[in-house]
Amino acid sequence: MPKPHDLAFTALAALLTLGLPSPNAQAKAPLYILAKSVPLGGVTKWDYLHFDPASDRVLISHGTEITVVDARTGKIVGHVTGLAGSHGIAIDNATGLGYADSGKTASLNIFDLKSLKTIKTIPALQDADGMAFDAPTGQVFVAGGDANAVLAVDAKSNQPGKTIPLGGSPEFLVTDGLGSLYININDKNEIVKIDTKTDAIIARWPVTPCVGPTGLAIDPQSHRLFSSCDNATMMVVDSDTGKIIAILPIGKGTDAAAFDPAAKLAFSSNRDGTLTVIQEADPEHFNVLADVVTEPGARTMAVDPATGDVFLATARVQSAGAPKHAGGPPSYKFAPGTVQLLIYRPAASKTSNQAEGKQP
Repeated sequence: MPKPHDLAFTALAALLTLGLPSPNAQAKAPLYILAKSVPLGGVTKWDYLHFDPASDRVLISHGTEITVVDARTGKIVGHVTGLAGSHGIAIDNATGLGYADSGKTASLNIFDLKSLKTIKTIPALQDADGMAFDAPTGQVFVAGGDANAVLAVDAKSNQPGKTIPLGGSPEFLVTDGLGSLYININDKNEIVKIDTKTDAIIARWPVTPCVGPTGLAIDPQSHRLFSSCDNATMMVVDSDTGKIIAILPIGKGTDAAAFDPAAKLAFSSNRDGTLTVIQEADPEHFNVLADVVTEPGARTMAVDPATGDVFLATARVQSAGAPKHAGGPPSYKFAPGTVQLLIYRPAASKTSNQAEGKQP
């Protein structure tokens, strides 16, 4: 049976196909509404988010810890502590283990998903950052920004494996579940493809006119990569050939991308307080549906593929200064102790209508 958010976006796709005016303008019909805001407190630092479908939990990189939140209730259920500069998160449900890096100590903490207790710490790479788990080979890949490399970790033995030089600084990375790993090389404006069976680079693709590729997501069914860039563009790239399929406008200050496989939507979460929503009409055609207004600083994200809920993290802005880069969003100073998880829900979903006191 189709899920509620599938039906909503199927109807939208039909209107676009017919060439009728898009109903996505927020003043007329918002695509997403803020369903819940969860105060997280703690240090005013955060980075990547990870949604675990097996437990319905959101894991938020939160300075010196991973904060774990029940996605349904918004209740904080625990913390993975003892981290030094938390960035990336990966999960292997087959072993019941999670992985969280400490960028300041170039190490990787391995923790139990039930108790959230760290069971082992191993060396990683300098400036450990984004992570991805590759199910076919049972490896966790850890990007090292300053190391210009990615580290493969055997999730069975939990020992460091091969270090793969990248020739540039990696940002985010994704796997396709079929034996390939893709990595944004931020300072070279390219995507590197790695064969996870051999841990060897098999392709290197320029993504011009992208400048500073940062967020990366994938639709493995259509073989499409979504790379969000510092110059407010998203590149849609064929994951087999590296061909650029589309160049789309997004908000300013992107730091993450995500893909909802049920609704066929790609996202860019942007520091300027917008969430760019892109529809994959088919593998060759893509439409920007809206820049949903969120909150300033909400630059990282995760998606629940079952409900279509989008999770963002930010804090309350205390002041705004000059942009760090020309044409970028303002630089923000955030109030201490105000980090929060924002849960945005498809506006047409049954739970959203009920939350607003409307009849489904």
